[in-house]
Amino acid sequence: MSARLTEIVIESTDPAGAAAFWSEALGWELHEYMPGKIPWMSASGESAQHDLKLVFVPARPGRPPGNRFYLNPVGCELPDEVSRLVSLGASTEADSSTAPWVALVDPGGTGLTVLPDRID
Repeated sequence: MSARLTEIVIESTDPAGAAAFWSEALGWELHEYMPGKIPWMSASGESAQHDLKLVFVPARPGRPPGNRFYLNPVGCELPDEVSRLVSLGASTEADSSTAPWVALVDPGGTGLTVLPDRID
C-alpha cells in the first residue's frame, strides 16, 4: 500500500494573512486547528476527510519561506485571475522574463505562479 498525501504545510511570515488569501483564492472555508489556532483549509472543509489540506504555520526565525505554488486557473483569463489575486492581497514579483506565467507573492511571503493553461 502506498502513502497518501493529506497535508501541505506552508511556513509563512503571516500565517493568518496567507490563509485568508488562499481561502478566498480557492473558495475554501478557513478553519483553525486547536491548540494553537493553526489555520487550515481543504476542499471538503472536513478535518476527518483524507482530502488535501493546506496548513499555515509561522516561519522559523531567520528563515524566509521558500515554497512555490503553481496555480492553473481553469475557465478564466490570465489577466483577470492575476487582477483578482492582487485584489486579495498578492503582490507581483519583479520578473522581466517572457514566460507565459505570472509570478506573484501571497501576503505571507510565499511565491505562486499563475499559469494561462496546462503546461506539460
